[in-house]
This record gives sequence, C-alpha cells and structure tokens, in this order.
Amino acid sequence: MPLICIASPKGGVGKTTLTAGLAFALQRLGYPVSVIDFDVQNALRLHFAIPLGDPRGYVAHAEQHDWQRLALQTPNGIRVLPYGAASTAQRLRFEARLAEAPRMLEEALGGLLAIPNMVVLADTPPGPSPALDALNAIADIRIAVLLADAASASLLPQIEQGFFYPAQGAGSSVPVLYILNQVDRRRRLSADTTEFMCSRLKTSLLGLVHRDEALAEALASQLSIFAFDPGSASAHELDRIARQLGQTIGSLKPRTSSGIRLQG
Repeated sequence: MPLICIASPKGGVGKTTLTAGLAFALQRLGYPVSVIDFDVQNALRLHFAIPLGDPRGYVAHAEQHDWQRLALQTPNGIRVLPYGAASTAQRLRFEARLAEAPRMLEEALGGLLAIPNMVVLADTPPGPSPALDALNAIADIRIAVLLADAASASLLPQIEQGFFYPAQGAGSSVPVLYILNQVDRRRRLSADTTEFMCSRLKTSLLGLVHRDEALAEALASQLSIFAFDPGSASAHELDRIARQLGQTIGSLKPRTSSGIRLQG
C-alpha cells in the first residue's frame, strides 16, 4: 500500500505531531499503519508511548535488507520504526547510503509496503536531506506541511516550482499536497495567510489544523488525540484530512509482492 512522505522546508511547523495524529486517524479508518522517523531527533516515537530511554531504532541496523523486522509493535497497534540511538559514524554512513543508493529504501520498506492495506508514513527532518531525496523517488503521496505565517507563504513558490519536492524521479503522478498547521484565526496575519493559502492551493490543500493545546496535552499524557479528547477541534480536523487521504489512497495502483508500485 502507500508510502506517504511528510516534509517541510522549515522547522517548527509541528510536522512530527501531525504525522502521529494522521497515523492514529488512518488507523481509525481501518488501515494498518506503520510510521518511520528519518529525523535524528528521534521524537516521533514519543507519540506512541515508547519510553524516552529506549535506544532501539533502525538507523544503527539499516544495512538489513528488510526493516519490517526492526519495527516496534506498540500497544495501540501501530508499528513504529524509530530513528533510534546512533553514533555519528552510523548516522553519516546511513545518510551516505541514502545519497548513493536511494532506491535501497524500496527494498528496505518492501516488506511493510507489501502488507495488504498497510499505510507507511515517513516523518522527515526539516529542509532538504538525503532522506527526503530518497523518499521523493519512491513515495506515492507527498505532503508539505506549512504554517499560516509569512515565512511559509514565502516558501510556497519554491515548493510549487519543484525546488523542494523535485518532480523528476517522483514515485507518483500525484502532485504535492499541503496541510496548513497551527492555524490561529484570532491573529490577523494567521487569518489573512490562511485565506491566501486556501485561495492559492485550492484542491492541493488537504486541510487545516488549528492551534490546539489538546495536542500537546495528549502527548504529555502519552495518548492519541482521539483517546485524550475525541471532541477536540484537532481530532475532527485530522479525521477529515485522513478521509481525504483515504480517497487518494484508493486511487493508487496496487503494489507487487515485493512492494513495487505497478504502473499504467
């Protein structure tokens, strides 16, 4: 099933929290879900109640051909591939392999992607990276996360022109999709930027997620937003975005037993 790459040209946009929220939302729709963290900060695992001191991860063992064996089974049923504890040498070796042989991800993730209906969400570090380049070559769905602020608006033309998600070699004909995060309509700039983004992006905009303290409180409680506060605005908004993604997933071609997407 699909590999969804979630990225942003700038940091601090809440991308990791959004990735975790979408994982829970897609699971609620009946999809088996796996998440993989390509960010050395190794923070995605914390949204799935993996202890802070747990050193397990895939980067230190990335030479293995099938990363499915490295995925951690969590109590909520979502499989997690944490970045894990890795030395500087291991990190640099991993990034070099991604840069030199980006298609290695097809083999490494093939086992997960061959599981019927499995959705794999990849959380990337902010800005350009070897991981983003490698994922862009094979991802079925590419999502850019932005804020409703001037900095994000100024970066939008770069994404639209292919400087962040290059069109060449992309694993999908689906255009880049966008999520506008941490919207705060009480602030004039945020409200104006949101209106501009909605008008500019049109159907490429998957949805908006408003600023909601419930998301931070859910993380502190080691619960999903749907378990912590199912009636919150962010829970409803993440559910709507997941349903939009479900429609896109339904239009994708099936994969072979090795995880390769059929063409045509």
